Amino acid sequence: MSNDDRLVPVFIPPLAALLAQAEQIKGGPLTETEVVQVRDKAACVMMDIAAANALAQPRGYRDVNPENCWADWHRLRVQMTGRGYLPKSILCLPGNHDLDARCLPILEEEGVEHEFRAQDERMPTAFRASQPGVGSTLTAEDYQLISAHTRVLYVVSNDFTAQDAPAVSNAFLRIGSRLLRSGALAMKCEGSGIAHSRKRWLELAEQTMQYPMDSPDFWSAMFQAYVQYPLFDGDDFNTCGMHLLGQPDVIVSSSLLQQALGRCGAEANSAAYLFSSFCMYVLVECPDNSFTSGHTFRPDSGWPRLRVEWEECKYCTPEEFFFNPFGTWRFAALK
Repeated sequence: MSNDDRLVPVFIPPLAALLAQAEQIKGGPLTETEVVQVRDKAACVMMDIAAANALAQPRGYRDVNPENCWADWHRLRVQMTGRGYLPKSILCLPGNHDLDARCLPILEEEGVEHEFRAQDERMPTAFRASQPGVGSTLTAEDYQLISAHTRVLYVVSNDFTAQDAPAVSNAFLRIGSRLLRSGALAMKCEGSGIAHSRKRWLELAEQTMQYPMDSPDFWSAMFQAYVQYPLFDGDDFNTCGMHLLGQPDVIVSSSLLQQALGRCGAEANSAAYLFSSFCMYVLVECPDNSFTSGHTFRPDSGWPRLRVEWEECKYCTPEEFFFNPFGTWRFAALK
């Protein structure tokens, strides 16, 4: 049987709609047990994949995966219920006195929300704090230009769903590159707290334009552009910015890395390698969010297999730009 002939369950009405209705009746978020109970009581029919896709097309979203319903429900929860916060892309670009005149025509052409502000003395410190954990490209010359800025431009997207996240973030990377070419001195992404050099932003934007959106090269550029890692908090390393690509962020504890690899002292490097490998895997190999909580992963044969479990985002509050409404993947030892 080919993949096209394989039968898949189709919920009628969609499982996402049933979960949204259950949450409305409850008056608050559902627990994992309640989500599973709704799934188990729902009616579904078996269809071939082509028929299932044709049925899903008019509704505009892919339904919750019943085999991964607790994690996958959070891909759609805010969108379906109106409760909570969806991501938005916010770019910060310092410039000189002519920043407004140079950038306003582009902003009006693109039709994006924006705001010009006066010089901000905190800007150099903010950019230093936003250097990537891996491969910083900001130079002493960049910081001199940032320190001498006289104007600041903020560009803000509308809220976006997990489904629309890649397209919106790609569009904002292109807009940001246009603004950099037109006079902005530097750029950082407020949604993940990451800043690159002007040259590096332009390279990454060019890479996304050279390759189709389903290619590894496209996703590599998007991941490097937007995802800050490895951040460290307490005993945990984590990523920040995968929500801008429509995916959960990733967490692993320092103690688990020591236990898994049998050594200490290189946890940050190990976390960075694990994060980049796993994130690229889910972006390239699982574009339909098919990675399931409880499955295992290892970046290469030198690593032990680790269990990956979904959990809600806990490292910041829902009102913060860093918050990931799609949750987080946490690495754990095999039981």
